[in-house]
Amino acid sequence: MNQDRLEALALEVEQKDLEIKKLSAQVGNLEFQNAEYSQIVKELSDRLRLYEEINGSVFRSARK
Repeated sequence: MNQDRLEALALEVEQKDLEIKKLSAQVGNLEFQNAEYSQIVKELSDRLRLYEEINGSVFRSARK
């Protein structure tokens, strides 16, 4: 009985380890995507700032 319980626990630990590895890989992918998007936002913000320096404000308040 104890042997069966130990085997079941060992299998559960292995499954949890695999799940942790999968989730860690997903986190790594999301961190990479986030870094890419952050770079895109920075580049677009820099371009917008340069455009506004040359041509004035792009976005204006709708309220008057």
